[in-house]
Amino acid sequence: MSLPIGYDTSLLCEMNIVPDKFEWKFYPTDEPYNKAANIILSKASYRLIHEFRPNKKKSELLVPVKDELVAGDYQCLAYYGAFVVASVPWRITLARLGQSHPQKSVSVTVQAGNIVSWRCDVPESNPLAYVDYTKDDKYISPPDVGNRVKSMILSHVNVSESGVYKCSTTNTIEKRNLDSTLKLEVTHHAHQKAPFFISQPVSEHTATKGSTLFLECSAVGKPIPKVVWYKKFQSQLPAHRTEVIAGGLLIKNISSRDDGVYVCNHTNSHGSIFHEIMVKYREEPSLDCSINATDINQGENRDLECEVRGTPEPEISWFLNGFSLLNDSRIEAIGNKIYFRPIEKRHAGNLQIFARNIVQTVYSSIRIRVIPLPTSIDEIPTPLHNRPRHKPKKSRVTKRPSRQRAPKMIPPSKPVVSRVKDDTVVVRWNISNNNGLSILFFKVQYKEIPFANQTYTSNKGWNTANTDIAPNINAYEISDLKPDHFYKFRVAVVYSNNDSIMSQMSKKFHLRSIDFDKKNPLPVCLITHVETISHSSIKVYWNCPPFNVTIDGFYIHYLIATRAGDDYVVVTVEGSDVRSYVINYLHPETSYDVKLQSFNQKLASELSPMMKGRTGVSPVNPPTTTTPTPIITKGANIYVIIAGGVVGFALVVTGVILLFVCRKWQRNKLPDTQDKSNSIPNHIQADASDYMVESKTLSKANGCTLPGNKITITSNPLADTEKRLLARIFSRIRL
Repeated sequence: MSLPIGYDTSLLCEMNIVPDKFEWKFYPTDEPYNKAANIILSKASYRLIHEFRPNKKKSELLVPVKDELVAGDYQCLAYYGAFVVASVPWRITLARLGQSHPQKSVSVTVQAGNIVSWRCDVPESNPLAYVDYTKDDKYISPPDVGNRVKSMILSHVNVSESGVYKCSTTNTIEKRNLDSTLKLEVTHHAHQKAPFFISQPVSEHTATKGSTLFLECSAVGKPIPKVVWYKKFQSQLPAHRTEVIAGGLLIKNISSRDDGVYVCNHTNSHGSIFHEIMVKYREEPSLDCSINATDINQGENRDLECEVRGTPEPEISWFLNGFSLLNDSRIEAIGNKIYFRPIEKRHAGNLQIFARNIVQTVYSSIRIRVIPLPTSIDEIPTPLHNRPRHKPKKSRVTKRPSRQRAPKMIPPSKPVVSRVKDDTVVVRWNISNNNGLSILFFKVQYKEIPFANQTYTSNKGWNTANTDIAPNINAYEISDLKPDHFYKFRVAVVYSNNDSIMSQMSKKFHLRSIDFDKKNPLPVCLITHVETISHSSIKVYWNCPPFNVTIDGFYIHYLIATRAGDDYVVVTVEGSDVRSYVINYLHPETSYDVKLQSFNQKLASELSPMMKGRTGVSPVNPPTTTTPTPIITKGANIYVIIAGGVVGFALVVTGVILLFVCRKWQRNKLPDTQDKSNSIPNHIQADASDYMVESKTLSKANGCTLPGNKITITSNPLADTEKRLLARIFSRIRL
């Protein structure tokens, strides 16, 4: 930005995650009025401006423009511990409008129907000045060609446009009338004359990639000249992107192929005139480092290279954690390549490459993690039930018939982790070929992997998510993680036998925060409607806008509408072409809030707007059939009732006697079986690194915890009392 002295401005630096602190670097320049001054970031001197704002995502730097000493580049630094992010610099220059050069006034007579082009020379200015043209103090609009035209162009002039034309120049701080004038006389009876230029056209233009360029070149004469445009050494103009209009040639969507010399040739019966215009192509820098993170062992040599494009060729600067690497004896940076000889612990952090030319400054980042020499963070003890067992040697002894094996517990697959937000991930897994025990629930565990400059301890504890994940769910969202940290994840499954088995650990996952100046590239897909399928199912439909990035699938988040504030349940839909999905195992007659995200291996999109869906009504239970109660009529014989009572009493006494005999026989058999039952083991040894099933985590049936601990059976202390009671009843019957 160009500002006049006496003005104040403020620079705003905003991060999406609250940093530990902000700092600013100021690179002064000795060309305060030149917005194209070449400042090489890695070599230029700078001054630090401290700005500490805890618990804030923004840093605002006030710059009072008092004199030329404030001109230069300002760069924001955001600190996350030793990890530092440097922004693209802002440039502040001083505005001014230079002295006007003496210009000749022009007087000309032209044949009606000509295209008149007249230009006033603009003085040196920062920012670039533009010219306004007037006739009798009335403003003359420039041609609408997509950019600012510096010449006055009158198309197919007539007699009424005769008069005196003036010009003035303006930038942000000053408007100045120029002393040049054009006295134009338009007639129907001008003298025959060969083509000529009222103002000599500009000989050089610059154009950036994708822009529109207007090449001004117009001559007058009698007869009215015809113009032909061509490109030198090529003859033909770019097809479908060029148009000859009044006063010049219009080139749309500029590309590198448009660089070169263009010729306009005006001809009539009395002669011809031509003019050459050089077009210089400019393109902003672009960077492709192929990787955004790398792990390097301490003491290793490592070469990194980024592909750089841009016209003119960009200047390259390498920064590590916000500062230049030129003074590091272990690092050599040559152009777009950097060499570590060797890498050390202090080299861990954020490596940035800046590419700068006259068009723009851009950067790319590579997260470097240095693995210390003595330890390896990827090895953990193998759980006992996963360790290979040595096969016994073959024996000639006849084998006994083997007992039926218990159903095999299938472990979950190695988890796949995807970023959702700067502090949130989704963990996905599946279980294949599980034809044995039913699953009670899943548990997700995670632990932080230390940075290179931290001490690693192999027995560092795992964090376990509190939620018991239902058997039909194969994805879980974990939040409140630390951005720009490394994590590993694993999944435990608990089967109906109350035993668990653990999955393999996930690959080391870097929870990378999106740079504050970069937009999330994944499309936000919109839910179109939610259809009721049954009393326990709904079907979600969605559409996605056109996209040119890779999508692995979608996350569907759903929650009972009346439970706002609870965690959403996440299901995963694999495939970028899927546009609908059925969610099962829902409550009947219940409203649900549903959201959607697209995702790939690196990150997930923003959440879609919420859509509501509702399950159907439960099916009606069939009516129960009751047995009619027999009715005794008034005429029934009373003796029949008495006989029935006697027979019933006899049956009851007989039953009691049989019960007593059976209990006595069973008590005689008890000593033989009691020793055997006491010898059966009832203890499962779990490895310290495994997930342990505790009574408080087990499912409950009818309010009772399912048995998972040892149960001891003791003799009944009321057995003797029962025996005496039965003896009394028997003696009374005999009497």
